[in-house]
Amino acid sequence: GSDGFDDDMFDDELTEASNAVLALIRDGKLDEAESTARHLLEHYPEVSDGWDRLGMVHEKRGENRQAADCYRRVIDFIRQHADEFDAEYADVYSARIAKLDPPAAG
Repeated sequence: GSDGFDDDMFDDELTEASNAVLALIRDGKLDEAESTARHLLEHYPEVSDGWDRLGMVHEKRGENRQAADCYRRVIDFIRQHADEFDAEYADVYSARIAKLDPPAAG
């Protein structure tokens, strides 16, 4: 909004950092991608981007269980802020988790 100078700056930095993680993952610079994702978690705890991006880093490394844990955190976040998200949004993550960390056949 026009009133929120700081909000716009905040959004830009968040978007930039978020996109940086994607670019680093694409370039195979996973350590940098991870530290940028952790920066997001630290500085923007009120959005789910950090967990999403960190999950992608783990996924790229083949660390499926860690990736699934990150995506579970995203789902928790979505549930806590249900009014800000479409219901289908959580399903996307549920599907990823099912693929990465399928329930053990018992």
